[in-house]
Amino acid sequence: MHRKLRSAIQLLCLAIWSCCMFAQTETGQIRGVVSDPTGAIVGGAKITLVSTTTGVTRTATSNASGEYAITNLEPAVYTLTAEGPGFQKYIQKIQVTVGSSNVVPVAFAVQGTSATVEVSAEPSEVHVETQSQELSQVVSSQQITELPTLTRNPYALVATSGNVTEDQGAFGTRGAGDNINGQRSSSTDILLDGGENVDLFTAGIGQSVPLDSVQEFRVISNDFSAEYGRASGGIVNVATKSGTNTFHGSAYDFNRVAALASNTWDNKQTDTARGGFTSNQFGYSFGGPIKKDKLFFFNSTEWTRIRSAANVQNYVIVPSFIDGYFTGMKCFFVN
Repeated sequence: MHRKLRSAIQLLCLAIWSCCMFAQTETGQIRGVVSDPTGAIVGGAKITLVSTTTGVTRTATSNASGEYAITNLEPAVYTLTAEGPGFQKYIQKIQVTVGSSNVVPVAFAVQGTSATVEVSAEPSEVHVETQSQELSQVVSSQQITELPTLTRNPYALVATSGNVTEDQGAFGTRGAGDNINGQRSSSTDILLDGGENVDLFTAGIGQSVPLDSVQEFRVISNDFSAEYGRASGGIVNVATKSGTNTFHGSAYDFNRVAALASNTWDNKQTDTARGGFTSNQFGYSFGGPIKKDKLFFFNSTEWTRIRSAANVQNYVIVPSFIDGYFTGMKCFFVN
């Protein structure tokens, strides 16, 4: 009896836990088919994938159908090397973005005077999506660094994607603050490194992250697959930075002061002095290797400090103002 009860509790806990799990939506994958110069499949070819930033190495072997797949890849640039007996070594660089599926066919050449076939392509090159039905756009690390944001909120850059409209009023605090694909902003699901980052009470962002900690993110506006779970509008899939084989980081302080801003129209009409306002948004990011090619670290923290003071103006209606209106309006003000 106790054994059955324990088994039932374990199954219940597993069911609850599985409901909170997501697929590896923040990682990408590389797959393809290996063939020879005649187009025939090549089984048993060794595929080696090396990250250009961390040196982490992944390997795979093509099966009897010539297919290979390497999954759970962090967003980065990778060098793919394919080797097979009697064929020249094949080398290609691939840019893996957050949540992407990359098809990289390997076409061997017969071994001859040249020892290596190297395919070069710019990592930032635009590719037409032919392997997935989803409509999405990646906001790259370069865009995150160079595009201006008033509050340095990385989610403000969601508005740069297609099929996105900025939400207004109180609804602007829901989701990422944007309507995706014409749906409500509260219908947007927000992921942070594969975990759901949504405050389910307000349907807003669960945890804000510093702009300098975000590597890139993908905005999916339509036809996303079931692996993403809760959403009827769109998906904002954020991937944060990680350590690499070189030390890197930043330190910053963004300052806004009232002295550099114009006075309001009301203040000018009443000769009221400009209100005081000082904002400092400061922080840092730092990452690097603990053990080269094996273990890395990255940390980022941000603080916001605001000091402000303003004059509040109210309008008082005097009798001389009321006398200028017709009888019905006078009754309205008097009553």
